[in-house]
Amino acid sequence: MSGAEDDILFERDGRVATITLNRPHRRNALAGGMSERLYHHLIELGQDTDLAAVVLRGAGADFCAGMDMVPSGEGAGSRDPFARDQRRYNIALLLHQMPAVTIAAIRGACAGAGFGWACGCDFRVADETAKFNTAFLDVGVAGDMGGPWSLSRIVGGAKARDLYFFPRRFMGPEAFEIGLVQRLFTADAFEAGVVEMTTRLANAAPLALAGMKANFLEAERVDFASYLTIETQRHLLLFNTQDRIEAMRAFVEKRAPNFVGR
Repeated sequence: MSGAEDDILFERDGRVATITLNRPHRRNALAGGMSERLYHHLIELGQDTDLAAVVLRGAGADFCAGMDMVPSGEGAGSRDPFARDQRRYNIALLLHQMPAVTIAAIRGACAGAGFGWACGCDFRVADETAKFNTAFLDVGVAGDMGGPWSLSRIVGGAKARDLYFFPRRFMGPEAFEIGLVQRLFTADAFEAGVVEMTTRLANAAPLALAGMKANFLEAERVDFASYLTIETQRHLLLFNTQDRIEAMRAFVEKRAPNFVGR
């Protein structure tokens, strides 16, 4: 059993960071100061311009079952523990807005707060064991972690309402079918699939990757005409970079490009 300081694990491998929720004996349900530690990790990662990708995952067989409802859990009792530091409600926002591409790597349970965090990521990838559930209405709350905002944009407003107002467990294949999950792997292929995605992102031109993430965030914020102005300005700036010139040379020479982030 992990101690309190080990319930959030952090690993950096080149341009890829991995955060692991580490309470596998409780399906990585939130307890103690897990959300606070996750919040501060994400604040730091959001300031790291060298990162290409951030993977959020759970240890063992599950992603995150939401709040731990046992008496010692973070969600136990009559008072929401997030109330003492409401910044932690912004975890999904940090995952959504940081410059790096964020990936929720989902196996097993993904419910409640864990579901909301997954929806905040740029990508959700899962294996066939994944079990999703909004769960909020069944435990007497309307929900948190931004799910209605993000899920409506992922699967559409009508389907998002159905999943929230009529909570139920649904598996990875259905999540893939409705568009909640963008990649669905067999259990045996899951780890290799995640590594393939992060490797490709890590090998991409850094300025172009960050610019593409910024484009999608801008597209959520402004009207089409305003977006096109912003996109064009960013495109023209990137067109004059060393990396763009190197990419064109590498294409002509049929070799892998050597990007330097300039």
